[in-house]
Amino acid sequence: LEITRVKLSEVAPWARFKLEDDDLDCVRAADEGDIEAQCDLGLLLLSHGMEAEAFGWFQKASRHFHPEAMQWQGRCLISGWGVAPDREAGITWLRRAAARGHATASHMVAWLDAHPSPALEGAELEAVLDRIEQKVILGALRDTAE
Repeated sequence: LEITRVKLSEVAPWARFKLEDDDLDCVRAADEGDIEAQCDLGLLLLSHGMEAEAFGWFQKASRHFHPEAMQWQGRCLISGWGVAPDREAGITWLRRAAARGHATASHMVAWLDAHPSPALEGAELEAVLDRIEQKVILGALRDTAE
């Protein structure tokens, strides 16, 4: 097996979206095995509609028990972002993230447990999960402001 290395700065102009300097640092760190950067790269890719690629990076970080990556892997599975939809597998990943203290995952699991399938599917379910995430984030911001 032969490995060829290229400079990231030389191939970055061909990316499907503009990579800022911080993005390039994130790509380098993720490639070098930085678990936090792997999750961050997944989020960056997800924000640019590259769902399958994002899912792969969430999987890498989840293997190292990164709660944020586990939560996003669960979201991807539930919503079918970059992977075939699998509600039960998604809930399993959310439970794993919640068990590691991820507040958003914990709230999502509570809602999903109270509303078993097929209560909501597709875009309606995504909207509920988005609202849960927003509520948790706003609550955390409010708590830190006080």
